[in-house]
Amino acid sequence: MLAAATSFFSRTAISQSYNIGTTNISRSGTPTPSGSSTPVSQAPPVRVGLWKVQGATHKVTNKRVSVWTFDKRVEMEGLGQLSKERTLEVLKAEAAALSRLRHPSILEMVEPLEETRNELIFATEPVLSSLHMSIPPNSHHTPIVELDEIEIQKGILQICKGLSFLHSSARLVHSNLKPEVIVINDAGDWKISGLGLTIPLVNTDGTPTRWEPPGCDGRLPSYVQRSFDYIAPEYALDETLVTSSDMYSLGALIYAVHCKGKPPFLNYGSLASLRDNASRPVPEISKLDTDLQGFLRSLLTRSPANRPTPSTLPSLPFFSSLPISTLNFLDRSNFTTKTREEKISFMKGLTGMLNKFSEGLRVRKILPSLLEEMKDTNLLPYILPNVFAISNILSPTQFAQLILPSLKPLFTIKDPPQNMLTLLDNIELLQEKTEKAVFREQVLPLVYNALEAEHAVVQERALGVVPNLCETIDYAEVSSVIFPRVALVFTKTRILSVKVATLATFLSMVKVLDQSNLTQKLCPLLSKIRTKEPAVMMATLSVQEAMGSKIDRDAVATLVLPQLWDMSMGPLLNIEQFQRFMAVIRKLGDRVEKEHNQFLRDSQRLEDRSATTNGITPPNLNSGIDFESLVGRATASAVKTIDNQNGWDDDVWGAILNDGPETSSPQLSTTISTTQTIGIPVQPLTSSTRTQPQSLPTSPRTSNITPFPRPPRLGARPTPASSFDKPAFSTGAPLGFASPLGQQLRVSSPPLQPQRASVDTNPSSNATPKPNYNLSLSDVMSTPSNTVTSPLPSNSTPNYSPYMPPAMAPFMGSSMMTPLQPTKPVTMSKPVTKDDWGDFDPLK
Repeated sequence: MLAAATSFFSRTAISQSYNIGTTNISRSGTPTPSGSSTPVSQAPPVRVGLWKVQGATHKVTNKRVSVWTFDKRVEMEGLGQLSKERTLEVLKAEAAALSRLRHPSILEMVEPLEETRNELIFATEPVLSSLHMSIPPNSHHTPIVELDEIEIQKGILQICKGLSFLHSSARLVHSNLKPEVIVINDAGDWKISGLGLTIPLVNTDGTPTRWEPPGCDGRLPSYVQRSFDYIAPEYALDETLVTSSDMYSLGALIYAVHCKGKPPFLNYGSLASLRDNASRPVPEISKLDTDLQGFLRSLLTRSPANRPTPSTLPSLPFFSSLPISTLNFLDRSNFTTKTREEKISFMKGLTGMLNKFSEGLRVRKILPSLLEEMKDTNLLPYILPNVFAISNILSPTQFAQLILPSLKPLFTIKDPPQNMLTLLDNIELLQEKTEKAVFREQVLPLVYNALEAEHAVVQERALGVVPNLCETIDYAEVSSVIFPRVALVFTKTRILSVKVATLATFLSMVKVLDQSNLTQKLCPLLSKIRTKEPAVMMATLSVQEAMGSKIDRDAVATLVLPQLWDMSMGPLLNIEQFQRFMAVIRKLGDRVEKEHNQFLRDSQRLEDRSATTNGITPPNLNSGIDFESLVGRATASAVKTIDNQNGWDDDVWGAILNDGPETSSPQLSTTISTTQTIGIPVQPLTSSTRTQPQSLPTSPRTSNITPFPRPPRLGARPTPASSFDKPAFSTGAPLGFASPLGQQLRVSSPPLQPQRASVDTNPSSNATPKPNYNLSLSDVMSTPSNTVTSPLPSNSTPNYSPYMPPAMAPFMGSSMMTPLQPTKPVTMSKPVTKDDWGDFDPLK
């Protein structure tokens, strides 16, 4: 309970408002944007003197800060009471100065100092490291921020600006400038901190501040004391308080940065050593760069008056390099004052200068400045190349966090067109640096907007990037989104170059799209081309040729080849282009011929194999069977009665065609499947069956049929059409009408009665009477009677077959096949002779 109570009372507003110990800042110094969904990670704390600096994020706004904490129990363990009081005094003064002084080169405080029983705590802008930790004294320690010469020069200039503010505006002398009090924020900027030992130049009453001798107390931590290794000689020896003393400390700091953290002189906290070293030349300075040597000599001089001031320091030759001038020009305070022409010229030249900067400087310093200037859309065509050049060194995660949020609003900006052209030129980089889902949702709209642009050059560039996209994104996106949008451009454009570009895009998409899209969408789209421009026609020919090798032969024959023949007759084509059309037509035609021949052969082979499986031997053309034997075998096979799917009964045809007396026979009633065309099949007769009438089998279907004699000989000609009662075949539907369900229709017909010729009046004549038939078909109705039925009265209900669907009822009425007039006997004008039947072929 005591521990819980202590923990409750030790809680501060900062600890309640921030998640301390988590940060969105990577070890390379790359921050993530506020509100990012990227999970924060536990970052190790950074030591800045006695302070432990930890990353933190606000629980509500997700704002990133660095929380500085001083643990009283740990850091002041073993110190006396006076030492503890002095330590707390300096640390509190430092926090108070940070909250009071506001300048871009001074560390920015976000949350004021809070004190609890066990700690001091405040929050500042995100901090990466101290300068001391970035210039380790040996190679066993990896620096948190790697420094190069340009970044060092840039940092020195930033410190000069901060000192100028302290000296001129705040009227303060820092008096404790050393690597431990210089911090590097997440943007790579050098910031001044350690303001707990600052000395005002004048008191509150306006009188000059009295000089106080520097002291070195071994009982105090070094952080809360002035370092004799970086202190100016005049302050300790001459008892003077001037702002130029900070310039000497700056020179010693620059020397330590270039010499692995080693200051010019090691004084060990002794005034005697400081006095001795003040008159000596700077050791090992000759090993440094020439410009750097002159710069350090001007700062590490014994006379304060000979040192440059913070405002005159940037004009020294050491800072005259082009990279430093570039950074100075890009600085916000300078860049906003430049004209648009100057900004454009600068952005053009910056592309060639980026390689001279370190990766950290490009990411932490240059990139944020470029992204901030992207608000001016007129500068976008010149800023974007630099942004994409820096993007090459970023990981996909860094790109998605730092650059993509700033690029996303630009995907819909169509003016100036150079904006979209630059974005489209870097579409591969965008695809490489983003995840698949992010690219589809956030980057692909850029291509879609470019396809709808008013400028032809933008549309052509967008069409040019589509082929590569089709090979790398999902097929569903290609088929349902990209292809329809390209087709829309193809349909609407009236610009020849855009039309040709869309055809080139179609050509690249042929290998991606499936046969269904090609035959159902692309082929009809190409068939609507009406222009006769050779460029369009030749581009279409290439697309059709590519499709011809992918779609099936039917589509080639019916869709591709007709259009190619039509386009080949274009009046503007030259001989080479026409020959190109002919070559493709022959190529595709050969393919159709070859594949269709193979298809027909395979079909015939399957039919033969099926016939063999069913016990039917396929005909052998080389079997040597003569016609008479074939006919004889065929005649010997009785023709079965058609019942549902079977044929006509042979007995029925025997009764019809057999010779018989001139007597009235019962009506013939048979069942005909409505799935076959109504006709009269004829079975050839042999000599044995010609003279012997055959009777029908006793069955419910044929029990009431009286057999008729067959014709006396083979080869008899069919009865002329005039001998049939034509009205007897008048129906409401063609004779070939078939019922969809194959139901059986009862066909009632009058008997086929042989009639003698009227000229044969002699009963004793030796002439054999020849039969003649009066054939007629009565109403096709399913009735219980076998006789011809007349139309039903208007007040009666037709008796339809139970298998007949209601939709067929109007077609199957009682008068469907009812003769329009009674059957009339046929009277022959001359006797029927044997030759009259000579051409009758029962097989026809």
